[in-house]
Amino acid sequence: MTGRLTIFSILFGVFYLAAFYYDLALFRYYPEAGQFHLLRNDNLGVVILWYGWIATSALASAAIAFAVPRKMADRLWPGWAWIIPTAVVVGMLIYERRWFVS
Repeated sequence: MTGRLTIFSILFGVFYLAAFYYDLALFRYYPEAGQFHLLRNDNLGVVILWYGWIATSALASAAIAFAVPRKMADRLWPGWAWIIPTAVVVGMLIYERRWFVS
């Protein structure tokens, strides 16, 4: 099971970055209306996409982690579960630096 968790950990960050960058939210939450929607609805006010990005990333990562054969997953070096997510965080910070640097 450790190999599949490693694969999930590696892919979650990558899929989250892609979902964030390309706006691939599985659903949208409108807090003023207290409603979830699959499609964009501008009449309901401000939208929160974060929940949809998390769901998209979790489903895609879990699907691939369980699709990889167990023997192949167990041969994966566990260090990748730290290296790739760290690189994703650095990439996200570089992308979001516009909020902190004028």
